Amino acid sequence: MDPAVKGIAVTSRSVYRKTAVAVCAAVVLTGCSIFGGGQHPATSGPSATSGASKTSTTSAVDAISPDRASSIIVSKKDVSELVGSTLEYEGKSSNPRSSSPIDGKQSCQALMVPLTVDVGDKWTTYRDVWYREGKDTFTHSVTQRVLLYSSKDDARENYSKEFPADVRSCSGEELKVDTATWRVSVREASDDRAQWVLDEIADGRPSGWRCMLEARIIENLLLSATVCQVANGGPALRAIVDRMVAATQPK
Repeated sequence: MDPAVKGIAVTSRSVYRKTAVAVCAAVVLTGCSIFGGGQHPATSGPSATSGASKTSTTSAVDAISPDRASSIIVSKKDVSELVGSTLEYEGKSSNPRSSSPIDGKQSCQALMVPLTVDVGDKWTTYRDVWYREGKDTFTHSVTQRVLLYSSKDDARENYSKEFPADVRSCSGEELKVDTATWRVSVREASDDRAQWVLDEIADGRPSGWRCMLEARIIENLLLSATVCQVANGGPALRAIVDRMVAATQPK
């Protein structure tokens, strides 16, 4: 399953029982490849290095180029300061993939693992980074994803698929991944931003382990961030997303 979701599922147990968990066996939604790949020639556009399709409605000036993808990710040191805990473990993936089934309303499943479930074949560059205190035992899990398309239209198509106009109807829905159950609460859904919460449900009620999530579309780029902890991760999430967005702006 997705490292962020695995963090959701096992961290609540590690918080209360401090059990050791093998997490990278758990990275089945995004794989365990490290950066160095992560550039995917779009099937209906140029190679990843060209940055924009000839038919793109995004101008070369506006398009965010693949070589900027990694710079949009907020560093482990900065994220540690924002969540108030030293995050020593870092995982990376450069390919979106899915193999762990999600049980629940089909149109809501992307909220469980944003920018991984079905990103199409027109993406050019993918970055997925997750931090936590330790690989096996942790009390915070933070995930950032950056997904670049060859054109603004391609990015918009995928954003609209993952976060459609009726995504607010997912509030109250429960999604199940492996043995864990999560209740969705959509806070905001607009044409350029989605914000929602996943609460772990145990014995029919919230366990206290909560993940705050946000996704954005900016030109030909989709980005998302997830902060999971026992407490309010909202301020840290906002700060991380603000920094990611700022990094997309021209220097």
